[in-house]
Amino acid sequence: MAAIAPITINDGKATPVAHVFNPIMTVPPTYHENGNTAVPVVGENEILISLKKGNGTIQKAVVTLRVPVLEVQSGSSYAGYEAPPKVAYYLQANVEFFLPNRSTSAQRKDLRVLTANLLANAQVIAAVEALETPY
Repeated sequence: MAAIAPITINDGKATPVAHVFNPIMTVPPTYHENGNTAVPVVGENEILISLKKGNGTIQKAVVTLRVPVLEVQSGSSYAGYEAPPKVAYYLQANVEFFLPNRSTSAQRKDLRVLTANLLANAQVIAAVEALETPY
């Protein structure tokens, strides 16, 4: 079993920026990108990892990345009241792995690597970033 530790991943900007997700809870493993003090807690990016036992012959590993987008604040009122930060919507990716108990470590590794490479495919990129389906 891997010890819980920060997860660092790069974003997709022209000059990639490393994002560090620090563990905030171990059950379920939950990580927040809390390095930016200008972002309120409700606006922090989040990673969740879970491993669920299925019907005895299969297990399911789920990795979720949630990116909240906050409402734009219009400033304070005449009395100086400023509304608390509020999430407008979330961008979210769920990756589910269905792992039969009979599978080997090498097969599970191959599935993970194939999935990572699939996400780098031009057709998948076009579907996610430009909302275009292959024709």
